[in-house]
Amino acid sequence: MQPPKPDLGRILGAGLITTHFQPLVSIKQCSVFALEALSRGTATERGPLIPPAVLFQLAANADERLALDRLCRTKALAAFAPHHRRQPQLLLSLNLDASCLSRDSVGSGHLHQAVRRSGVSPGNVILEIIESQATDIESLVRFVEAYRQLGFLIALDDVGSGHSNLDRITILKPDIIKIDRSLIQNIHEVYHKQEITKSLVNLCTKIGALPVAEGVESAPEILCLLRLGLDLFQGYHFARPAPEPEPGEVLGRRIQDMAAAFKLHMVRTLNARKRRHAIYNNVTSAVIDRLAQVGTDGYNPVLAEALGFHPDLECLYVLDLSGIQVSATVCDPDKLAGTRRLYYQPAESGTDHSLKEYFLPLTAGLTRFTTECYISLASGNLCQTISALFTDGEGAPRILCLDIHQDANCAAYSGPPPGDETGEAEDYAPGARSQP
Repeated sequence: MQPPKPDLGRILGAGLITTHFQPLVSIKQCSVFALEALSRGTATERGPLIPPAVLFQLAANADERLALDRLCRTKALAAFAPHHRRQPQLLLSLNLDASCLSRDSVGSGHLHQAVRRSGVSPGNVILEIIESQATDIESLVRFVEAYRQLGFLIALDDVGSGHSNLDRITILKPDIIKIDRSLIQNIHEVYHKQEITKSLVNLCTKIGALPVAEGVESAPEILCLLRLGLDLFQGYHFARPAPEPEPGEVLGRRIQDMAAAFKLHMVRTLNARKRRHAIYNNVTSAVIDRLAQVGTDGYNPVLAEALGFHPDLECLYVLDLSGIQVSATVCDPDKLAGTRRLYYQPAESGTDHSLKEYFLPLTAGLTRFTTECYISLASGNLCQTISALFTDGEGAPRILCLDIHQDANCAAYSGPPPGDETGEAEDYAPGARSQP
């Protein structure tokens, strides 16, 4: 037999709500930034916990949902008050059920009064809002504007999830943006997640909001996110929700361990990048040496031979100083074999590249340039392009472009390229189709 459905009236009447806390931590500051209050219900004083998703499903109408939401916030404030007295700088993150916001409820002052009664300063309270839950956008905006003026901080929760509306960022102007765990999970292995998260971090930087990564569960995820510019984290890797926050010394060690791991990771990553780019520069110079001995008619055979200089080479082509392609695009057929989309095709001789990222810097005086990672229109693969000025055998100034195949770690540089953990650039001899 299934246990009887919990009685919401009894829960509300007896105040059968308990608060668990989960910390939001800063790696760079080696500190706890805030505690998020997560409510659990019980059917009786000593009954098993009712998770929040089940708890709020017990509310049959808007009035019951509002009453439950207010009770959860009141209990959370009471549980947080002792921590606030010990650590006046600590913030409390309170979840707000945006579906409860209406013309009748906004303006009641209930939340503000509850915060003042608890002894917690409004400036220490973050109001977390899942904007997609709001059915009355006008009331949501009125609420946010009013409580921001009272000193509260506003956070948008679950940003990047399937139901979040990015246009609400411009309407609500949040102080904090919490990036949904659907983007965070295994981010170190998925290039598209890295790029979306990097864009959200850049957005936060431009609008003055703090980005928070929700649901972090592994060190590789955190290392990748740190590389993308995040510093505030929440998730099981640091602590699970509990009635009492993790002891400071235990949580502090976890934060310090991750900070130390990031320092080591960055040293290894930067050293690997230096070795890799030195190798690629050697390869570029080797190709230029051969192109300097031929005229336009000899470009294609030299480029075809150069494909064997390094296994990461994907496509090679030559431009004139106007950005017009003057060679074929010579590609490794094995790297193009998986491409099925028709719009991913190698460019033909005569194609205009004058607005491309790899061309424009050379018009500003650079002699070599390496792009960020991007999806190549030639192959549909993730790559970087190196462009370099040279003079061919007929005295014509030209630009060599090399598309370098990359993996999903490219955006965050979360590890050295395979086989390049120990190799030095000077050990590499162009012509051998093997890793140094």
